[in-house]
Amino acid sequence: MRRALIEEKLPLAIVNAASSREKHLRHGHISTMHLWWARRPLSMARTVVLASLVPDPGPAKRTRLLADIGNAAPFAAISHAAVVEPLRKSLKAAWPDRTPKVLDCFAGGGAIPLEAARLGCDTTAVDINPVAHLIQKCVLEYPARYGKADEPDGPSLVEEFRTWADWVSVQADARLESVLPRAKEGNRAAVYFWARTVPCADPGCARTIPLISSRKLADSTRNRVRVDYDISEDRVELRVAEGAPADGSDWKLGTKTSRGSQVTVTCPACGTARPDKELRSYAREHGFGNYLYAVLDIEFSGVRVYREPTEEDRDAIARADALVEDLDDYPDGTSAVPDELITRSQYRRYPNLTYGIDTWSRMFTPRQRLVLAVLAQTVRAAHEAMLENGMDEGRACALATYLGLAVDRIVDYNSSFVTWVPSGEFVTHTFPQQSVRMAWDFCEIDPLGGGPGNWTGAVNWISQSLTHCVVATVGNPSRVQRANAQHLPFEDGEFDAVIIDPPYYDAFQYGDLSDFFYVWLKRSLGHLYPELFATSLTPKKAEVIQNRADTKSAEYISRTEFEQRLQRALDEVTRVVRDDGIVSLVFAHTDSTAWEHLLRGLRDAGLIVTTSWPMQSEREGRSTDNKGSVLASSVVLVCRKVVAAEEGYFDDVVRELDARIAERLAVFDDMKLSGADYFVSAIGPAFEVFARYSRVVRLSGEEVDVEQLMVLARQAVARHATRALTGGESLQALDDRSLLYLTWRWAYDSQDIPADEAYMLCRAFDLSLDALTAPGGLMKKLGSGGAGYRLLGPDDRRHIPLGPRPSLVDVMHAACLLYDQGRRQELDALLGTTGGAAEPAFWALTTAVAELLPEGSRERILLLGLGGSREDLAERAAKYTPAFEELALFDSSTGNG
Repeated sequence: MRRALIEEKLPLAIVNAASSREKHLRHGHISTMHLWWARRPLSMARTVVLASLVPDPGPAKRTRLLADIGNAAPFAAISHAAVVEPLRKSLKAAWPDRTPKVLDCFAGGGAIPLEAARLGCDTTAVDINPVAHLIQKCVLEYPARYGKADEPDGPSLVEEFRTWADWVSVQADARLESVLPRAKEGNRAAVYFWARTVPCADPGCARTIPLISSRKLADSTRNRVRVDYDISEDRVELRVAEGAPADGSDWKLGTKTSRGSQVTVTCPACGTARPDKELRSYAREHGFGNYLYAVLDIEFSGVRVYREPTEEDRDAIARADALVEDLDDYPDGTSAVPDELITRSQYRRYPNLTYGIDTWSRMFTPRQRLVLAVLAQTVRAAHEAMLENGMDEGRACALATYLGLAVDRIVDYNSSFVTWVPSGEFVTHTFPQQSVRMAWDFCEIDPLGGGPGNWTGAVNWISQSLTHCVVATVGNPSRVQRANAQHLPFEDGEFDAVIIDPPYYDAFQYGDLSDFFYVWLKRSLGHLYPELFATSLTPKKAEVIQNRADTKSAEYISRTEFEQRLQRALDEVTRVVRDDGIVSLVFAHTDSTAWEHLLRGLRDAGLIVTTSWPMQSEREGRSTDNKGSVLASSVVLVCRKVVAAEEGYFDDVVRELDARIAERLAVFDDMKLSGADYFVSAIGPAFEVFARYSRVVRLSGEEVDVEQLMVLARQAVARHATRALTGGESLQALDDRSLLYLTWRWAYDSQDIPADEAYMLCRAFDLSLDALTAPGGLMKKLGSGGAGYRLLGPDDRRHIPLGPRPSLVDVMHAACLLYDQGRRQELDALLGTTGGAAEPAFWALTTAVAELLPEGSRERILLLGLGGSREDLAERAAKYTPAFEELALFDSSTGNG
């Protein structure tokens, strides 16, 4: 069996650079077709697909093939046939008699199957989620099937989409004219500013208070606008004013203040505060009020004018309140506005639940509901009009589906959880991260006007993405199926390659997140896909995730249950891939136990890891509500079916592991990986070694479990990293505490790390976590349970143990404090009696830690000061003879005790 290119070499540096840039791109990218979570970069997906399917041509020809992959890595390049064609030719040459069949059974937003289709593969995309399934149809199937004009000289699919989008805009605008007012000169309000309201907690005051996070409306290079409080007998109102406050008050502060998830509302009239618990209780029992306090007009010249709402504005809102109640249900009984309940156990994803906002309709103001309902109804009307005009049913269905996605973009930018950014004067959207953030003051847009987040913008984004997908797939439609990855509807050995990015435990709650869009897609497209929208919300009983629902709820999926579901999916992957096929699996989780289970799962499924690659997959600065679980880099594990596996002996495996990790990390060093990314990048090479054996045993016959093997991998990484930082000779002289401190600073800087990560790091150096968190230790436990751990610097350690043969890191910290306090004689004695002044490893540690710390760090300044005085300190310390018995405890306030 010939090894695939991916098992030998990849142009990692070029592909990772392109992937990193791609996460910041928008125009034409499939991410703008419809929001989906954790979508992989196209550059990464394309590289993995091609390299999994073409054999390694050997060193002589490999350079040209890698160069072709690198040339096609930038997003801007792949729309050019001349750039992609060499990749297609390489694939065709590797498969002269037939087209390779590729499966992604966790297809999500469609990145992996799109690249398989672009290269010319026979591609199958599977997902159990109805929203993901529709996105895949719009990315993979419809552009390929209908992308060209329906008849000679006829309009293309993109042109027809724009035509029908204009039709929807005109029809909907006519229905909404009375609720979206126009100025006499034809201009329309762009943004309406709202605040939720509650009464003052003091019954003697009882004024209605608008909940605002800040008094700022604009604080940019264009405008500086604020609101001031206008206190009347029964309420607090907001008045629009120009500039920063002249009275010196802090306009960054509003009536609502937050500390973590705890919110306090303070009355500007009497100063009474309503704490978080009371606020939640009041909201659940009585609900919030809504108060329109400002409007943004954008003139045709581009000038932005902030003003207070007029009577006409308020009358339009009142009309919308009445009209939304009169909307007719759909023929199948579905309400015009989503009245489905939000899953109560998902309050971590939807914090609004804890304030009594428990239906999808209540996430929108009445006018927002009306606007979105009319848009959804108009999409249905457009589909009917297409058929009446004689359009092919399949083409009409495709066009209506793109219109439904456009409505979803408006849904995302026009809920009562869309907030305003004064520094840039723009709206956010409902999902700034993998959950909804509770909003107190929020924005409403006029989607049919000329402001931000409007219909024209939605259509433009989708048009550009659709154009990209047509170029990539035309004439090669993928098979898009909605199915359960645990029970795939395919024959044994049907696919030449299975390339997947499976779910990561509880990192992303795909079903619960996509419910937000599902309920509106049901209104706009439910008649076209009745089988997809037969349930109230997205079906989740077979979803392969661990969810974060209340453990007592019916919806709860435990870690164990997730692992069982993933195992069934891996078993199915092994079944449907050919015996000589390849499985490339993307994984990006920091939890070492997750990796341990994955190794067991691959083994149990009959797969062995042949090689691995760390690849850039997450956008820098990405916001996620589960930060500790997802890496900036993914590890691509390349697997084959097990042919035969023998038993391995522990000592032999350790030697193999050291050699393989050193070899692979030398390659990975060029990627400038750090932190958890670096540690996890070594898991792949560890898997390669471990997977060669059915089990690993010591000479005594005792089997070494997967957790112990993972510790070995971490030890190898730590040795490699610290050797590079300090040099081989100094490494031999550094004690385990010092190595742990250096490794933490290198890997995580000053960041806190999860408990599991801290435990595994300690095990890599044979240190006790309890001992390191004892008084005078290097670490501090945060909170209760598994909250995490913090590394302590010299200023955090006021009592430092320096008993017989002290750790060099303890000597270094004590020296920093003495140096800072000007206690030179005690510093000389410390460095002399411990031998630190004459020990090259001590100075290597000092230099290495200083170089790892950020500019301006106090510890860095102290270490640089010590290092700069090395010769002088060594000379003065030489008069002290090392005498370890003299040392007991260093106290920063009293010296050595």
